[in-house]
Amino acid sequence: MRDACFALLPRDGLSAKDGRGWYTSEVGRGYSLPWPLPTTVRGALRAAWGHDVMADKGTSLSPGAWERDSAPVALHRFVALRRVLGETSFTRAHRMWPAPADAVRVLEEEGAERLVRLEPHPGGAATLGPDDDDAREALWHPRRSASGKPLPSPLFWPESRMVAWLSGAPDASAPEREASPPRTDIHLAIDVETQSSQDSMLHSREVVEWLRVQSRDAGRLTLEEWALGVSCAWPDPASGLPRGPLGLGGRRRLSDVERLDADLFAMPEGLARATRGLRLVLATPAEFQRGWLPDGFERVDGTPPRYAGRLPGLDAPVVLRAALVPRPLEVSGWDMVRRRPRPTRRWVPAGAVYFFEKHGGGDFTANELRALWLASWGGGHSEALGQVLPGVWQPPRHGQGA
Repeated sequence: MRDACFALLPRDGLSAKDGRGWYTSEVGRGYSLPWPLPTTVRGALRAAWGHDVMADKGTSLSPGAWERDSAPVALHRFVALRRVLGETSFTRAHRMWPAPADAVRVLEEEGAERLVRLEPHPGGAATLGPDDDDAREALWHPRRSASGKPLPSPLFWPESRMVAWLSGAPDASAPEREASPPRTDIHLAIDVETQSSQDSMLHSREVVEWLRVQSRDAGRLTLEEWALGVSCAWPDPASGLPRGPLGLGGRRRLSDVERLDADLFAMPEGLARATRGLRLVLATPAEFQRGWLPDGFERVDGTPPRYAGRLPGLDAPVVLRAALVPRPLEVSGWDMVRRRPRPTRRWVPAGAVYFFEKHGGGDFTANELRALWLASWGGGHSEALGQVLPGVWQPPRHGQGA
């Protein structure tokens, strides 16, 4: 068993709504993020590993043996990357993160666009939950720090902006959209005899291009390319990297493979420091057994009641103060071995934000923030689900340790 770090660079677009796209809600409608699900990437890695094994041994694997023997192929880290076309390597500065749910892009009266924070505070209106859960009703409600008309938020943030946000930087000017707009491909079937379209054989799909125009300065065109940075367990006897292009997704979109340094997944300098409250942003979707509520958190009696539990890598119990969670992702797929649909899975989408204080008071230390960086939270550890980005949070004083 060895660890492998590499980037996948799709070269012919990706179908964004073929059942495997990663969706979020934007002004009441679906929008596809320009990278596939972590589960799709792991499936592609398992397929590539199997091809390498067969090439080395000169034999073939049955579907059942392929599924069994490739199970140790695990996805440890998963991050989007963006660079100017022609740059020779990826660095941490090229990382792109899902926009956090506690950031709101607003249009001010003066016409300027700004990013403002949603800060949780005790009290607020009751929710319309499906049950009488008093601990959920006692969660803090977010308040916006500035007025203005809400606008659609960018889908991705570059490394510098995300680090500033996690560090507690004040509101800032809003960035331009960081995601490539999809194009719509229309397909129809032609009858050979009549040379006309066949009935009920017209369909369309959205495709996201991974090469896009970044700017046009003085007639000069600058292109940027997006990629997927992965760190994975690559079992013997296969080689350390996939051989040749890798097929990604149900349509086997060809993707180049480029070696990465493991340092690309490291925590940014200066982000780990003591903080009274903690905010956790999901960098990848999370799979919790009870929907939005993190695994291991239970109701604790008190005035008011609250959810308490533990976070990955931390020993001290914590109290959940607030949760900013967009609509869940309903994910399904096809079992290629058994030739039948896989059970549907419900995930908390990337960008969701959870706020915590330590049970009984006290600060989160710099070492605790380091332990949380890209830690896996909830289920699906082998699929890089539930990876978190820790950040500072200053809750109201009267709520500390309650």
